[in-house]
Amino acid sequence: MRLDEIFPPNSFSDNEIDLLVYSRDASDFEGKCVGVVWPTKLEQIHQLVHYAKRTGQNLTIRGAATSTSGGTIPKNSIVVDMSKMNNILEIGSDYVIVEAGIVLDDLQKELTKKKKYFPIVPLEHAVCTVGGMVATNCLGMNTYYGKMQDWITELQIIDGTGMNMKISGMASKPFIGSEGCLGIICKIKLKVLQKPMMKSVSLFKFNTITTLMEKVTELNKNPKVLEIIYLDDLCSKDVGLGETLHLIVEYKDEFGSITNKEEIDKIDDIKEKLPHLLIKKRYGQIEDPIIPMQQMAKFLHWIRKKDVPVYAYMKSGLVHANFRDYSKFPEEMYEIVNRIDGKLIGDFPIGIKRKKFLTKFQEEQMIIFKNQYDNHKIMNRGVLVD
Repeated sequence: MRLDEIFPPNSFSDNEIDLLVYSRDASDFEGKCVGVVWPTKLEQIHQLVHYAKRTGQNLTIRGAATSTSGGTIPKNSIVVDMSKMNNILEIGSDYVIVEAGIVLDDLQKELTKKKKYFPIVPLEHAVCTVGGMVATNCLGMNTYYGKMQDWITELQIIDGTGMNMKISGMASKPFIGSEGCLGIICKIKLKVLQKPMMKSVSLFKFNTITTLMEKVTELNKNPKVLEIIYLDDLCSKDVGLGETLHLIVEYKDEFGSITNKEEIDKIDDIKEKLPHLLIKKRYGQIEDPIIPMQQMAKFLHWIRKKDVPVYAYMKSGLVHANFRDYSKFPEEMYEIVNRIDGKLIGDFPIGIKRKKFLTKFQEEQMIIFKNQYDNHKIMNRGVLVD
């Protein structure tokens, strides 16, 4: 079966403008797109995968393309834009079943009507797709809810061999966070809540990193603390808190000093606006190392001397370091993170940009999974593995 027999004219394009647009994503990378398809049903994806196997054509799977790591950069590929498979198929008492292309905010609106809530809310919630969130194993702004893997109960996938599978539990693990390298996520069953967790907040300010870290040590012993968010003096100034160090501490229930919902919403707004403010100031090169807590003070001292704005999630040691566009300092940071036994990859996608940071074990695992689920190597060539 030919491509034009699988997709009608309004679901396939090889015109110059579309090829140019789909050759890029939100990263600085550019690839080569040879065609774009917009599937609307499972049968088309199934036929497309068999077409790609037969012809040796690469497929690049695309959600909202918000990755800054080059996760949806085509490599002489047909780009599979999942945006038209965006239906909510079922809302149950504690679950929802959706197609992969649905935008998270659109899903949240419908869940709200049913008095339900999905708690993984990334910064790009207004545009990101649920399929993309699964493919990158997304961590939301409220880190205490965990990652996407904690909320997925079933996936329907067509893998690179053409197998149409409904999988759950351990069988779904290889596909969560695989960034489209093993197959195409078509449908997702997610757990949902009746409402967000009740929380309260306290705001602390400090003059030195030493006293701040003493407070972090104390807070980490408190079982009611959900998250401890560090803002350096540069970030604090940008969000209007004054040019000093701050901790935003989120508590379960009403253990924090701020319990008024409007005031809590204002602090949540700070968390959401800060990354955008930094990008507007050309701090667009964002790194996300995980720093061991015993080395955190030393790391924060070093990076503060470089005038690099930093905010961090201190429960997990996840640091968001925001470098000037095209700064050379990240290379220096990589060396330091390795020296203190930190991890270079935290919560952001790996893509083309960061595959060099995969551990030997991660590389070996991906090769095993590629041989099992994509033995023709047609899925997202160049992402994670070549």
